[in-house]
Amino acid sequence: MNKIVIVAKSHVTEADLPLARLGTRFGRLDPASRLALLAVESLGVDFEKFSRDRIAICLAAKAGSLSTDFDFWQGRDAVGGPSPTLFAYTLPSAAIGEIAIRHRLTGPNLCFVGDDQQLLPEATDLIQRGDADSCVCVHGEIINAAMAEIIRAPPVARARAFFLTRMVGCPI
Repeated sequence: MNKIVIVAKSHVTEADLPLARLGTRFGRLDPASRLALLAVESLGVDFEKFSRDRIAICLAAKAGSLSTDFDFWQGRDAVGGPSPTLFAYTLPSAAIGEIAIRHRLTGPNLCFVGDDQQLLPEATDLIQRGDADSCVCVHGEIINAAMAEIIRAPPVARARAFFLTRMVGCPI
């Protein structure tokens, strides 16, 4: 029998970012992608032990890319306009791409805007259907101070990740 289990979990916040040593490219990412990537790094999973084309990525972004969208919009008043490097991060799924690039994961991916309640069922479904053997799941909550004021919500910057995989030979 095969059993699907969570083999690693992590949680990071904005306070963890200064300690991250993930190369020069890391500093150019938007906060949501930085936190998502750091959460995946903090799992401690050795992706070399898995078929990278059989590892899925499921991401839930509580506020989508709203904070980055706002920063991009504010940049329209800057000399030269908004930063073209920021434009790529105005999609909630940008963090999936950064995770996939860093770890060379080419399996299926899903992006949800909202809470994390769909992550475990969707990841499990991907594995049970045979579309993937494992899944990296990430939930990010990023609301910068400017957006917090507008939407009347507290500022927050955190991400959680877990790694789900099929354990061959495990009794259910």
